[in-house]
Amino acid sequence: MKRFWLFILPLLALPASSCISVGLDAVSGSTLIWNSGSNNYFNREAYTTLSGPKKLWIDGEVEQPTEVKLSKFPLRTVTVKEATYCKEGDSIAFLGAYRYEGYALCDILSGLKVDKASKEDLWPPIDLYIEIRNQAGDKAVFSWGEIFYSANMYGIVIAKRVTRVIPGKTGELWDLPTEMKLISTTDQISVRNIPSPTHISVHSLRGNYVVNRAPEVLENDPGRLAVQTSFKDTAAVLTELPKDLPVVTYPVLFYGNSTGYKGIREFSGQMLSRVIAPWFPSNDYHTVQTGMLSIAGVDGFRAAFSVSEIVNRNDHKEILLRQDGVSFSIYTACDAFADRSIKGLSEIRLIQTEP
Repeated sequence: MKRFWLFILPLLALPASSCISVGLDAVSGSTLIWNSGSNNYFNREAYTTLSGPKKLWIDGEVEQPTEVKLSKFPLRTVTVKEATYCKEGDSIAFLGAYRYEGYALCDILSGLKVDKASKEDLWPPIDLYIEIRNQAGDKAVFSWGEIFYSANMYGIVIAKRVTRVIPGKTGELWDLPTEMKLISTTDQISVRNIPSPTHISVHSLRGNYVVNRAPEVLENDPGRLAVQTSFKDTAAVLTELPKDLPVVTYPVLFYGNSTGYKGIREFSGQMLSRVIAPWFPSNDYHTVQTGMLSIAGVDGFRAAFSVSEIVNRNDHKEILLRQDGVSFSIYTACDAFADRSIKGLSEIRLIQTEP
């Protein structure tokens, strides 16, 4: 038996000698720095811990406003290429490529007991959205769907640690942030990456929704889709898709959150971001950061979408606007579930979020 342990102990030590732990209680693939640096391009330096708030206050349409301690949640790893809008010169500045470890909004909000105002006529939470703020007054908004229905469920984090993704040939060292920040991995321009968030408010869409899910309501859809910049301001009424935009086709395994697998289907349509670009352009960065859209059907069914998740994507999982006969619908390629793929559309409306 003694000979067995003399033989096996050196073998057990071999994995530990091939990498360097960076002083954590537990070692995972995202917390190792490989000596060679040749195969893992994301771990070429030790992480830097960011300073910032240790707690978040959550209120709004919840059963009980509450304060949560961030350290109770696991750290999730994301990688991003960050860029920002420069007011001087109306240009885009690249900030760098980074690997962040942070607390996912999906984890933070998973145990929250929501008490939404619309629960009597629409029970799914797809019409919910959140506003995130910091002490400086910066605000970013996210739909409930891009947190909980997304195929990238841990892609929005409050970053606690950071390392640079260093180019192998140039060795360029991007400037490191110094404080915790909100990170949205699917954003093309990082306008929602506000520093040191402290406050989350939960809200539901407001509107003159009349819920009637009878089949004849969709059958008698007049095929008029209003694009509105407010309750009172209608920018356009669409009766057909634009003639000058390309058609995109996605073959999908269609899956609903409640009813499960619905079969393999093929959805063709135009990128919603391009259809609404005349009224919600991707370079209107204030609206991209703080804007929320109500996308609703003639039957009162609706879902919240942040302007950013439609016009500011970097993952090429576009929301498609389709037309079958006269009726408009959307397909949400960015979602794991089918629940926000709404039929019989009647409005795409910018709602007024809290000031």
